[in-house]
Amino acid sequence: MTSIIMAIKGEVVTTDTILSGINAIYDARVPNSWMFSAGGDEISWISPGLGLWYAGLIGRDQQFRTWVDNSKRPSSFWLTGFSNPQGFLTGVQQEVTRLHKGDKWSLESVTVHTEVTEYDKAEQVVRPPKEGCYIHGLSLEGAAWSKKEISLSESTPKILFTTLPVLFVTAVTEKQKRSMEGDYGPNGGFECAVYKYPKRTDRFYIFTVMLATREKAPRHWIMRGVALLCSTD
Repeated sequence: MTSIIMAIKGEVVTTDTILSGINAIYDARVPNSWMFSAGGDEISWISPGLGLWYAGLIGRDQQFRTWVDNSKRPSSFWLTGFSNPQGFLTGVQQEVTRLHKGDKWSLESVTVHTEVTEYDKAEQVVRPPKEGCYIHGLSLEGAAWSKKEISLSESTPKILFTTLPVLFVTAVTEKQKRSMEGDYGPNGGFECAVYKYPKRTDRFYIFTVMLATREKAPRHWIMRGVALLCSTD
C-alpha cells in the first residue's frame, strides 16, 4: 500500500505490479500482491472484494491486539483470524500434551478432539476451558445444527449456510478417542472436513471435525456434500 501511495505522488516509478494494484483498488478488488507472495504462496486470506478483505483485516487485528493488550488469551478464538489455522491447532495439541507430561503423552500419540458447545455466539463464552480452546466463526454448508437434538439436521430451504455454535477443540489420546465414539449417536459421528473457503481443495483444507448425527447415517451427509467453512464468500 505504501508503494502505491508513493507511486501516485510520483515519488517512485510505477511498476507493472503497482499499476495492477492501483487498477484493482479502483475496481474494489484486492491487489494480488496483498494476498500472494512473489512465489504464489498465500500470505493473507483470499477475498473476492476489497471491502470484505479490509473487514477481515480489521477483525484479525482486533483479535490479536486484544490478546496482547489484555495479556491473556481470548475466551474464544476466531479461527478465520489466523493466517495459518493449521499451525494454531497444532499449538493447541502441543499445549495439551505438555499439560499431560506426567501421563507421558507425546505429540505423536494425540489427536484433535472436538465438541459442539451450547454457546451460540463467542460473546456468551465467559472464560476459556482448562484444556484446549473454544473457536468460532465456522459455517455449515449443506446441513444445519439442531441444538435440541445436539445433532446435524436438514438445512432450511433456500438457506445455503448456517453458523455452527462455538466449538470446543482439544487433544486426546487414540484410546480416549475410541471410548468417545458413543457420544455421537447410534450412527456414529460424521467426519466433517473444515475448509478455509467454499472452494474445497486440499490446499484449503484445515482439519476434520466429528459431528453427531443421530437420525441420519453419516453417508447421508456425505451425499449432501456437507462441510464446514471459515469463509462463505
